[in-house]
Amino acid sequence: MAEDQNNFSGAWGSPERLLKAVALLGGLVLFGLVLLVSASVFARYVLNQPILGDQELVEIGMALVVMAAMPLTTFQNGHIRVDILDHRIGALGRFVGDVFARVVSCIVLFLLVRKSWDKMLDAHEYGDVTNMIEIPVSIAYGAITFGMGLFAVVLAVQLVGQFLQGVADYE
Repeated sequence: MAEDQNNFSGAWGSPERLLKAVALLGGLVLFGLVLLVSASVFARYVLNQPILGDQELVEIGMALVVMAAMPLTTFQNGHIRVDILDHRIGALGRFVGDVFARVVSCIVLFLLVRKSWDKMLDAHEYGDVTNMIEIPVSIAYGAITFGMGLFAVVLAVQLVGQFLQGVADYE
């Protein structure tokens, strides 16, 4: 298979920048979490003064980090691939396998986006917050919804590109 499934350089120009910006935001959140955890460990063990709500901030922040990274990772084909059978199933088999994986992934992501959207709205409507410092839980659900939605869009565009390039691209 060709390494680059994203031969949409013109069409992807602006969306790729968006995906990189979202991933950068996730990276900044991760950096902030590293600083928070470091300060928390120092405060807890050296000063004997734990930081109130640090675990909640890390939990919400990790939802942001993971969901911000998924769309760009997918766009860059950065997910782990197992190619044990690739040489045995041929170009058509790899093509069909990739189509199947992307279609199933899009369906599952669509269902997850719908469910997380509903959960986000419910959490917002009922004012659900974390226990210690009362961070709105809808933030995490919103990040999950947004990240999985972008992930699904990237997969759908890759699926269209896969059909446009055809099986010959897999040889």
